[in-house]
Amino acid sequence: MKKALICLMSMLLLCGCKANHTAPANDKAVTFVNGVTDADVWLLPDTEANRKTTLWGAATLSGVKTDESRQTPLCEAGDGGLYLIRMIDADHIYYSANGVALESGWTVRIAGADLRSVTAEVTDETGALQRTYEVFAASL
Repeated sequence: MKKALICLMSMLLLCGCKANHTAPANDKAVTFVNGVTDADVWLLPDTEANRKTTLWGAATLSGVKTDESRQTPLCEAGDGGLYLIRMIDADHIYYSANGVALESGWTVRIAGADLRSVTAEVTDETGALQRTYEVFAASL
């Protein structure tokens, strides 16, 4: 069953299905810092449709290395001006955070010593902590 799920998720990620997110909003951008492990990352509008699907389209950031920092355009926000963060790492670990507030110029850092303590720390353009979100993490 586990192998079938991994195969299904791999096929969905590789199929190039149409993404459920919108184009970048003007020149808005955020910085993403991967403090966990090599992974592909999706920053999506937090909508009911996006919360219920595993068809995210092409990764917002592909192959982000451990401790790598990258800037990426920020798509239009979802319900209530919020975003979803989705990650799948090289070991097929799935990471998920919902209801994340992001603004242009802000930074989101995913970190955690183990799967039970992964967080998404969001700071503003001055480095001031805005909020820390719990991140669900589990093996596919």
